[in-house]
Amino acid sequence: MKYLLITTLAVMLAWEPIIKKDKIMHFGVGYISAHAATNILPEYTDNKKVIKYGPFVACLVLGVTKELVDKYDSDPKSTFEWADIAYTAGGGITFFTISLDL
Repeated sequence: MKYLLITTLAVMLAWEPIIKKDKIMHFGVGYISAHAATNILPEYTDNKKVIKYGPFVACLVLGVTKELVDKYDSDPKSTFEWADIAYTAGGGITFFTISLDL
């Protein structure tokens, strides 16, 4: 479990023709945002539920926001992709899996 992130990223990069670079970037953003929220939230609140679920909510908010920006702001022909949100959430879940293992 300790090397889950490294293994997951290696597999995703090896399958780069199948898994696009955009999906890998969503996964990375989910992981980094969960890590950042885990370190920042306890400084601002003592609410245990916010500390526990806040980082995952942050991942989902970033994923949805990025898709909305892609759809409405950058290219009018682009579509809202649920898979991108799933990859962002997957990055957050991977962070929690590794942090619980440690």
